[in-house]
Amino acid sequence: MRRLTGVTFLLLIWMIATHAWAISKPTENSDIDPSLFRIDEQKYLGVKFGNEVTLLDEKGAPLAFADLPGLPFVLVPAYYTCDGACFNVGVALKELLKDVKAVQAGKGFNVVFVSFDKNDTTESLNKFVQQLDRPDDPVPGWRFTRYQNPEAIQTEMGKIGYKFFWSPRDKTFFHPTLIVILTAEGRVARYLNVLNVTPKDVELALLEAKSNQFRPSETLDYLVSLCYSYNFKEGRYTLSIPVFVGLGSFFLGIGLLFGSLWIYRIYHRKNIMQRGEHS
Repeated sequence: MRRLTGVTFLLLIWMIATHAWAISKPTENSDIDPSLFRIDEQKYLGVKFGNEVTLLDEKGAPLAFADLPGLPFVLVPAYYTCDGACFNVGVALKELLKDVKAVQAGKGFNVVFVSFDKNDTTESLNKFVQQLDRPDDPVPGWRFTRYQNPEAIQTEMGKIGYKFFWSPRDKTFFHPTLIVILTAEGRVARYLNVLNVTPKDVELALLEAKSNQFRPSETLDYLVSLCYSYNFKEGRYTLSIPVFVGLGSFFLGIGLLFGSLWIYRIYHRKNIMQRGEHS
């Protein structure tokens, strides 16, 4: 009877331990809370990225971020052994930029991929580039880089609020599918979820990042862009109602002014004619 009681006791302990482990174990779909990846955009706008960062290019040669051409950037955080989200971001960005007409890659802006994986190498970088199916000649303005000093990755990415986590169980990084629009000085101008925006959103963000560095051919596009404003809640650009109300009020005021002058002129002329008749 004592042996039976002992076995029953051990069985009970095993069941409790198993149940406790099952409760504490993360489910398949909730390893990491998605809210951890959200960036307080308004907090990081204007923050300077890559001030003293040295990158390694496709050939493994040092490339100072400050030495990149003085144009706005589309910064694409990625890691090159990724065949999922990072690859999809690259493909989506290529498709979006095909319909961006106001500014051209290599002339009006550059695209810079930067790896946040300290284990990336020149080989993994170039394999990723080949998977993106670039033509034999490099796409104008597109650069693929990694940090020369891997220890700087966490600090530098943290400066712009970009978070990523390595999952040993899944052997993959969890990270946002964001691109960061930077000014020519490397300051954050806008965050865009590349899988949830249109070519117009990318175009407007780039025009916004160009500030006063416009070519004559881009001036009209910039003026049109002033009719839009960035909607933080939706993560995209929408028509700016206050701008339209302001323009409507302006033209209404102009119309009333000229209308009043026209009416005054008619009455003034009529009075002169009446005086002429009486005289």
